Amino acid sequence: MPKIGRFTSDEARAVYLRAYDDLAADWPVPSAEIDVETSFGTTRVRKSGEGEGAPLVLLPGMPGNGLFWTPFVEELARDRVVYTPDVLGWPGRCEQTAPVRDSADIVQWLVEVVDGLGAERVHLAGYSDGAWLAGLVGVYHSERLASLSMLEPGGATFAKPRWSLLLKFLVAGVRPTRERMQKLTRWLTPGVVLSDREWAMVQAGFKFRLALPWSRPLTDEQLAAITAPLLVLFGGATVVNDPEIGVRRLRQFVPAAEVDVYPGVGHELLWAIPDKVIPRLLEFVGNHDEVRA
Repeated sequence: MPKIGRFTSDEARAVYLRAYDDLAADWPVPSAEIDVETSFGTTRVRKSGEGEGAPLVLLPGMPGNGLFWTPFVEELARDRVVYTPDVLGWPGRCEQTAPVRDSADIVQWLVEVVDGLGAERVHLAGYSDGAWLAGLVGVYHSERLASLSMLEPGGATFAKPRWSLLLKFLVAGVRPTRERMQKLTRWLTPGVVLSDREWAMVQAGFKFRLALPWSRPLTDEQLAAITAPLLVLFGGATVVNDPEIGVRRLRQFVPAAEVDVYPGVGHELLWAIPDKVIPRLLEFVGNHDEVRA
């Protein structure tokens, strides 16, 4: 039966939101919070930056929220409007009222968010499972995208996830203590160290019942349907996906896509080499402002 994302109790929700607001105080640039009404509930979106180009919408990895982009937003929002929504069905400041049942519902929700922001076209980018969410919009509504960027896509984006990946998530999720999750994080994104306040929000999020469909590999037909300018960045040493499979399928079904693989870097791509990834993303976005405007 389709579910609605929720905390296990009012107290659990209050603890999470206190941790959320504590971290939100560190947002490094002036911003405004917007609540966008959709068919599936209210989506909290943070608006940062200003500029003439199409706005950039950034989706976090699972089960993150818009605050995921705190370390990177200052540069990303230097010359354009950046929107960082929380994800309906994941812990955050969204208020879900109807179930998101499948990929079509995910796309409808995201398009309604874009509509609610008053944007005709946007540059859409996502990290990990957020890349899969962004990719779905490219499949069904490329006409709404000035560009599409997928950063270190999640393990089920281009192929079935490895059993070793699923097993590690299963073991950690049975009893998601900080110790277990830290062990998973060290394997998943080596070198990325969360602060105590970040861990406070992560741990509080353990008491949220997720209610977004799990990612599934994009089919050949779905990949071929992406007509928006596409950028895909892989970490060559990632434990999450298989870059060789991803590159091969992209070359076959989206031959115009720009695909980069960074050797010696894994799923920690954003944190390990932001001096390469962020300029690459901004260059790609800037190159397609006029093309789709």
